[in-house]
Amino acid sequence: MKKSAQYTKTQTWNKDLNAGDKLEGVYTKKETFEGKFGESTKYVIRFDGDDWGVYGSASLDRQFKNIPEGSYVWIEYKGEAQSKNGRTVKEYVVEYDDEFQA
Repeated sequence: MKKSAQYTKTQTWNKDLNAGDKLEGVYTKKETFEGKFGESTKYVIRFDGDDWGVYGSASLDRQFKNIPEGSYVWIEYKGEAQSKNGRTVKEYVVEYDDEFQA
């Protein structure tokens, strides 16, 4: 995976979340970088002039794969659940407006 040329300074959205917490805004870009645990992905969402970083997870990566940059997105944290292999994972629902173009 190619590393992003420029890392955008953002506020982190998906830490210390409670079930039902939401973020919405324009999905401006996806960045990849070398993090503490290897390669990481961050989705940058702009809302009210602020850039928010949404760090990737299996659930988020799967859903963002089909969302074009420039789309208006709604992200909701659903809470923790148990995966098929017994691990605790964070669940998100991501929806977007495919007609919106920033």
